[in-house]
Formats: sequence, C-alpha cells, structure tokens
Amino acid sequence: RGGEFHIVLQDSTEVWLNAESSLEYPENFGSESRKVSVSGEAYFKVHKEANRPFMVNVGGQVVRVYGTEFGVNSYADDDYVYTTLVSGKVGILPDEKPSSVLYLNPDHQAVYSKSDATTVVNSVDAKTVTSWKDGLFVFEDQSLAQIMVQLSRWYDFKYRFADNEVAAIKF
Repeated sequence: RGGEFHIVLQDSTEVWLNAESSLEYPENFGSESRKVSVSGEAYFKVHKEANRPFMVNVGGQVVRVYGTEFGVNSYADDDYVYTTLVSGKVGILPDEKPSSVLYLNPDHQAVYSKSDATTVVNSVDAKTVTSWKDGLFVFEDQSLAQIMVQLSRWYDFKYRFADNEVAAIKF
C-alpha cells in the first residue's frame, strides 16, 4: 500500500506496479517462454521475442503477449479482472487453454468476471485507464466508493462513509 514500483526484467521487459500489487517472476526466463504472475495492478511494456512468448497469469486467466504495451488490474477483493491494450496485440486465455483465445485490439479492455468466468470487451481510452503509470489520477464514470478504494491503496489510509448515498455519487 502507498507505493508504486518500476521493474526491468532480465529480458528488458518493463513493468510498473501500482499500490498494493505484486509480481512473481523468475531470475532468468527459460528458453521456450517467459512467464510471470501478477496480483493487483500492473502496466507492461513487453520486449518482443518471436520465439519466446511472454505470458502473464492474472486473476484466473493468462494473457499471452506479442510485444506490446498493456495494463492488467486484478485486486483480490475485486470481482473482475481488467486487461487494457494500449498498443500491439494480446491474446487472453482462460487457464492456458489455447482453443479459446480472445484477442484484443488497441484501446479495448477485456473485463473478466471472476464469479461466472465470462468476459466482455469494451472500447476505452487506454491512456486514460493506465494514466496511473504516469502519476495521473483520472476517474471516469466511477462512484465515490470506487474512487476511495483506489485512493486508500495509493495513500495507505482507512475510511468509512457515514452516508451510503454519498458513496454512490458518480464522478
């Protein structure tokens, strides 16, 4: 809580971690693939290597990366996993099952429901969704309750609403 981190992996891939997030990765990647695991929110700028795919395990699904920039958001207490493509190409696989790959185009976001394992794709402004990486706070069509969850992660504080109607106000 309360911190952001920038990591450069052994293959020159860059990863930015938002507050209350973690990244698991090997010291050295194998010769056939590059696999990492994320919880929380991360932004990836993946070094392209055609013969070694980059895979991100996040929230019950796997994102296969084809040399690109994208963000994932999957905090343990959230009901959804968000994968937002900034540039390049990614394929989303449920638990590494290659028979059912969902490909994203830039400025699209896959929203995966953890409860019923369904995915919806929405058009988004990817730069807005991933603006936290550049130190910007951008909130669009979010309730005050959703905003406070993010702010409490970033600044490590606790809060409560005395009036639940206030928590539901959209910004």
